[in-house]
Amino acid sequence: MSKKLVRLNRKNLRGVWCALIVPWNARGTVDARRFAREIRAYRGTGVHGVYTGGTTGEFYAQSDATYERITEIACEEAHASGLPIQIGATALSTLTARQRIRHAVKSGADAIQIALPCWLELKDDEVLRFVREIADEAGSTPIVLYLTSRSKRKVAPPLFGELAAAVPTFIGTKDTGSDLETVRALLQAAPEVAIFGGEDFYERIPVGGRGGYCSITGFNARKVVELYELCAAGRMDEAKPLADAIHRYLYEALIPLVKEQGLWDSAVDRIQRVAGGVDVGVACQSPYRSGTAAHVRQVIAWVRKHTPELLPDHLR
Repeated sequence: MSKKLVRLNRKNLRGVWCALIVPWNARGTVDARRFAREIRAYRGTGVHGVYTGGTTGEFYAQSDATYERITEIACEEAHASGLPIQIGATALSTLTARQRIRHAVKSGADAIQIALPCWLELKDDEVLRFVREIADEAGSTPIVLYLTSRSKRKVAPPLFGELAAAVPTFIGTKDTGSDLETVRALLQAAPEVAIFGGEDFYERIPVGGRGGYCSITGFNARKVVELYELCAAGRMDEAKPLADAIHRYLYEALIPLVKEQGLWDSAVDRIQRVAGGVDVGVACQSPYRSGTAAHVRQVIAWVRKHTPELLPDHLR
């Protein structure tokens, strides 16, 4: 078991958190050495922590044994690199989620990040029951809810406030789908809970956002941290050009890979991570489409032409 670095809570959860990508070997199992290098590559970049699971980490493609191996490597390597780690434990049932949380806590996770079960849409009382039960399993290890449309429902501000009051270890959210009006309403219902988006610091921090759970860090983590720090310091005029460049990169270089070429987020995140200089491979787990080396070259060429200020050092 790796030793926890910090005790995350509602007051200190903030900043730039990076989605970890799992490199697969030819047998479709975890390439442990490359995964360790993926985590170590964030050392010294200024990011506030890393996390597993979610779409980027292909949680849905992991057997129990694969999940446990990923969790053990992630906790050990993140802590050795001085980074707190949130372990994604999303599953289709409370039973499976609790089993995964148990292993994550044993491995030294600093927090559990989890979405609502997504096969059947939960009613409000079921949402409350689920969060209470997973928090009970996690004990003193805090919970971060991944509020995603893939769970088939939104958590409205009144329920959000009820969850915050009922579960003290519920410390934050990953919520990239809410507009700014909804973010304000969520914070009014639960002002102490940390609300995160993606890389949209320029818009969210002024209304109370605490940071982002980011995939663009895969291309250039230092630039994303720079944008966060400018926005957190209220230096919005200085932040605007960088915010615009990152927004353009996202919507003109990456999203067309989804909308026009039929790739999912997991494939796009691999493409930009390889373009960013880390060997995680472009292959996703079957049946989902994978990117190619041509996609990697395409992303690099686009950035060179349109937003060269975002190029990582190895491409300058």
